[in-house]
Amino acid sequence: MAAENGAHEGIEIPLQELSDINIEINVIVDQLVDEEAALHAKYELKKAALYKKREGVIAKIPKFWLTCAIAYLQRIAIDRSTANPINYRIVFEFSENPYFTNKALVKEFDFTKRDEAKVVNHKIDWKEGKDLTAPAKKEQYDEDSDAFSENEDASFFCWFNDGNGSELADLIANDLFPNAGMYFTGTENSDDEDDTPVFDFANSDNEDDVNGDADNAESEDEAEDAPASKRAKRA
Repeated sequence: MAAENGAHEGIEIPLQELSDINIEINVIVDQLVDEEAALHAKYELKKAALYKKREGVIAKIPKFWLTCAIAYLQRIAIDRSTANPINYRIVFEFSENPYFTNKALVKEFDFTKRDEAKVVNHKIDWKEGKDLTAPAKKEQYDEDSDAFSENEDASFFCWFNDGNGSELADLIANDLFPNAGMYFTGTENSDDEDDTPVFDFANSDNEDDVNGDADNAESEDEAEDAPASKRAKRA
């Protein structure tokens, strides 16, 4: 420790000046991050009409979103604010199912303050005895925690109870949704295959039943041949 202190002896003032400059540089870097996010959101909003057109094509492809995500899922929508498109609602629309009565599951994000995301969770109305998040509810989390991302064994549906969940929201809104066609066909581009985010929304044993129940009318071989998705977090 003494040697380290001695190495800096006589240059304390320049080192402090460097530190002050780095603080100013980081302010600009933060501005860059904010402007990049705002620019990306702006152009995502410009693509809204094309996404709407894409829905008509997707409707002709059986189980498109099932291949990309989870059983009973019919549609994913990202509803961006026209006033500030960096803010959005993620909407999962489901067909009739044995688990909940909601036609759509919704989670809202306000990123106006980058480090203080505001999140609105919409309640899932579970049918009696069918709550897939019940095991996770036995654990206590801080209200601002990202419980789903922190618990690899948690049901995907726990995300709708998370106080945050912005990491997964970013992957869904800015990766899975825009690139859904490429994920479906397996042509998602990546310089490094290990860095390609893929999605698996069915982690619990109960959710395996969700996937299974949807395909009872089909052969087991066809279900096994369906493309499998995996959930990944960005480092």
